[in-house]
Amino acid sequence: MALLVALAFTLTLTPLVNALQFYPNGNQPIPYQVPTKLTYSLKVYNSTKVGNSTTVSLVESAVINYQVTSLNGTWVKVNVNSNYTPVKNVTFIQPGSYVVNYALDPLNLSYPYIYPGFLSNSTSYAIESNVSTVILSFVTSTSNNVTGQTVYRYSELSPVTSSLLVLPSGLVQTINRTVSGLDFVMNLTGYQLSNALQPTNFTSRPGYVYVNMTYSNFSATYQPSGYVEYVYPALLPGNLLLMVQYNINELNAFPLGGYTSVNGQLVNFIIQVGTPTTLVTNFISNANGTLTWNSLKLSYVGNVTKTVQGTTFNLEEYTSKVTRGNITFATATIYALKNMVVEVNYNQTFPSFSSYKLEFINGSYINPSLHFPYLTGYQNTTLPYKPVNPSESFTIAVVVTLIVIAILVILHRR
Repeated sequence: MALLVALAFTLTLTPLVNALQFYPNGNQPIPYQVPTKLTYSLKVYNSTKVGNSTTVSLVESAVINYQVTSLNGTWVKVNVNSNYTPVKNVTFIQPGSYVVNYALDPLNLSYPYIYPGFLSNSTSYAIESNVSTVILSFVTSTSNNVTGQTVYRYSELSPVTSSLLVLPSGLVQTINRTVSGLDFVMNLTGYQLSNALQPTNFTSRPGYVYVNMTYSNFSATYQPSGYVEYVYPALLPGNLLLMVQYNINELNAFPLGGYTSVNGQLVNFIIQVGTPTTLVTNFISNANGTLTWNSLKLSYVGNVTKTVQGTTFNLEEYTSKVTRGNITFATATIYALKNMVVEVNYNQTFPSFSSYKLEFINGSYINPSLHFPYLTGYQNTTLPYKPVNPSESFTIAVVVTLIVIAILVILHRR
């Protein structure tokens, strides 16, 4: 049954201990509902500064109604109606019929909603697709004194700048945005929700850890140069996949999830949204009979038994060449287990030689929120000696040294 709720938000908010995750983990297909009806009040304010004082005046007041007419996967067709009259020629909201994908284009003003699995308490993170790139910064959690509902405050940093209050369900309670010197404030006054929607797990594992091995001319061997983890939080209705690729950070006092960048801006992580065939996952893609991985077209060679990072696999072998004209720039050999990439050997020959390997570490998962990884899967925790506390050992060494010096001084005087 759909739920219709009328809300008033001229209320005091109090701090609340938030329950959001900083870094997304794998296999989190939480059930959710999307709005089928939304009603917002819109108020437009103009600020005038005279001397040291600023006068704020209400210049426009309107109502915006959203009515979803069809829902297919993550696509919604929505009718938008409003009595808003443009101020200073600013068309803040345009009535009409729109088709919006709430996963590929979250927080679109034509359908102000965000999938709850996109919510994080990260200070900076991105949601990226082939439609939009949204960068958010979590500010704080608050609680509505009357309804008791949790409210999350965010700053939207891109593609527009705005301040948001978001409910845990993904409903946007308040949007505050400045356009051409005018402050536009949308407040949710009523909504109706769909029946529950259920995402699924893309894989049976919470994550896939790989070690990146770079060839060293000095030692003539491959040396570990970093770790990569692929995480898939959920597969949404309509076959849209959520993926996060962590470049594992091995610095003390920093979480393992580390950070990355998007559009020149540092963020803690990027939630990539797309189909399993359009995203660069750790699986070989088969689209219309063409096998590809990371834009490389693959040719099947045969089956081979191979030991990778201590585990023996029966693998399929594939090859690929990167060519331009008659020149071969690089060759790649990929070993896979039921389309899951287990090892990649990449050798570049032009314009200069370089070589690296990507090797799967079986049975490993790294929680991106932790600080010290357990990368090798080594299980023996019994040491053949008793660990020494560095502070205690230093103190003992100093005291013993002073005692020895004192004894030598006494003997010398005698």
